[in-house]
Amino acid sequence: MPAIDVSAEVEIAAAPADVAAVMFDPAREPEWMTAIKTVDAIDPALKPGARVRRTGSFLGREFAWTTEVTAVHFPHKLTLQIAEGPFTGAIDYSIARTATGSLARIRNVGEFGALGPLPASLITGPMRSAMAADLARLKAIVERPPA
Repeated sequence: MPAIDVSAEVEIAAAPADVAAVMFDPAREPEWMTAIKTVDAIDPALKPGARVRRTGSFLGREFAWTTEVTAVHFPHKLTLQIAEGPFTGAIDYSIARTATGSLARIRNVGEFGALGPLPASLITGPMRSAMAADLARLKAIVERPPA
């Protein structure tokens, strides 16, 4: 299985709590993450042990997976462990206060066995690009003026 360690970050002109309100809410993931198609909060509370089932696609393949919250420190940190699915690993969301707002970062670490014998280099490039595009959409949502 190819092992990956991919991260992306973006500066957002908003307070960490405003960024986390979107970034840490699984129900809002399809708005800003193109790989996510559906979300089912098995345990709706944002606390350790809470699980969320997702469906989506990456590199043209459809997947379903379940994550479990392993740590949360709102509005700065959310760590998810992939509990079930075709890949293993962890996803870290972090938000740091900056002079102009917040620095939002996602880091994915794990192994993607469902993609077969592809070398990690063929997975990490598209994954990094997708994560950067997702964070750009998150930035647009959070920075959008209220209607």
